[in-house]
Amino acid sequence: MNSGSADDFEEALKNESILLSASISPRVPKGEESHPNQKTRYRQKIELLLALRADADVEYLWKKAYKPTQWILENDNAWLMAKLRAPKKVAVTAEKSVDSRDGAYAALIEAGVDELYKVTKDPKRVNIRNLQSLLPSSLPHELDLRKQKFPLTYQQIKIHQESVWHFRLRTLVWTVSELIRMKLPVNYSTVRLTSAVASKVFLVFSSFFEWDLESLARTGVDAEALLRSTGVSRNWEGPPVPISF
Repeated sequence: MNSGSADDFEEALKNESILLSASISPRVPKGEESHPNQKTRYRQKIELLLALRADADVEYLWKKAYKPTQWILENDNAWLMAKLRAPKKVAVTAEKSVDSRDGAYAALIEAGVDELYKVTKDPKRVNIRNLQSLLPSSLPHELDLRKQKFPLTYQQIKIHQESVWHFRLRTLVWTVSELIRMKLPVNYSTVRLTSAVASKVFLVFSSFFEWDLESLARTGVDAEALLRSTGVSRNWEGPPVPISF
């Protein structure tokens, strides 16, 4: 090997050694290890929580990220205070804005709710889930977000939800009307066999609403008319007579 080749080889080895040394991080004394990385990591965690909730405060951070919050308060408090005092970001404001479909969705519920309340066989209670069946898509699952983005729709859902007692009444009215239509006696035994409503509820209802069952059996009965004749609202809380099940 000539001297030129030897010099080139030695220079190449030196360069490789320098690159290798540069790629190996020096050992950091225990206690200081990953301190900068820890600071960055904890800051990122706090920033994420602040971005997700515009009204976040220190108490909220304690609940959601105890260790990062503790470390930041002890070691990076000025940064945290500046973050908490910073104005809300536009993105967060946009997230809380009312959805453009809100008015149309509210109108759909108002227009279709009476259909859900019809007295039919196998009725379903008019609850949040069934009211949303009137919409092209479901509302956000989280309650706060639903109220923020669909306030009018949420109001319609609250207004039109059916109480348990009204649902029982609606179910029983259909049973009574069907028994009369089929010319069967309307009494404790037949109701117990044909209705999902407890027969003791039938006894209380027929007494409370003063139903003349014999007269109804003679003249026939329209289920919708019988329900209206009770005069109770769709969120009726039941008769004052206590009923144990």
